[in-house]
Amino acid sequence: MDARTRIDLADGGSTVLHVAQAKEVGGPLVLVLPAMGVPAGYYEPFVDDLARTGVTAAVADYPGQGAATPRVDRDLDHGYTEVAHDWLPRVVAAARREHDGPLVGLGHSLGGHILLTHLAGDEPLPDAAVLIGAGTPFWRTHHGVKTLLQTQFMGLLTRIRRFWPGDRLGFGGRQPRTLIREWAAFARTGRLTPGGRPIEPALRDVRLPVLVVDLDGDHLAPPAAVDALVAKLPSAQVERFTFVKAPGDPGKPVSHVSFARSPEIIGERIAEWVLKNAQVSASGPE
Repeated sequence: MDARTRIDLADGGSTVLHVAQAKEVGGPLVLVLPAMGVPAGYYEPFVDDLARTGVTAAVADYPGQGAATPRVDRDLDHGYTEVAHDWLPRVVAAARREHDGPLVGLGHSLGGHILLTHLAGDEPLPDAAVLIGAGTPFWRTHHGVKTLLQTQFMGLLTRIRRFWPGDRLGFGGRQPRTLIREWAAFARTGRLTPGGRPIEPALRDVRLPVLVVDLDGDHLAPPAAVDALVAKLPSAQVERFTFVKAPGDPGKPVSHVSFARSPEIIGERIAEWVLKNAQVSASGPE
């Protein structure tokens, strides 16, 4: 069963939470945090497949993205902090009205950064985490000087335009200036510092179960970039696997983004891990 709930946001706008309910009640809830410029609607086959395999799943657009209103422009601005510590709790609160099982945050690409920013806060919500196609954009672990030049150009143009016009330039969708400025700084320094505050010290003691999924041939999250992001969680209980689509497997070829439209195998693997680890984490050690 699918349900859609409108959520009011702090900027006066709204977003919509799409929940795909599994037949089994009381189990974990997976909340998908989208990649940069990828609308929540793109993930609907993925959340539907998780529900089919026994895990209730949900997804919503970030402020100004996809079906959220209003659209990002020069006057609508926010960064990692607002998404991680205001948007995310509001979305979780809406999901909790109908589902009170263990919560798993699934961060895809930029969504992984948002999830780690949230975990570095005072009241982290998830009982477990999944990172898929999520790495640092740090240029030394991500295609070298080419990445440095591209990301700093994005930061510069965003300062001039007061938002990132990715919908016209073919990368990342339309994004707010503070988010792109913080992301470009992350690419330059290797440190994520929302609002000028580094998240790494607060992440040292995070002990959640974490599933890290590499996508074979993912040029936007190469293994070295994923390694660098995972290293920010030194105390977490990390399990990692590389998803390779074998000949004869159902669905289309899988890339950094397309896995969400062809989830027949990867969804089952993630659901299996979630059902095992989220329940354990929520109940605590015996």
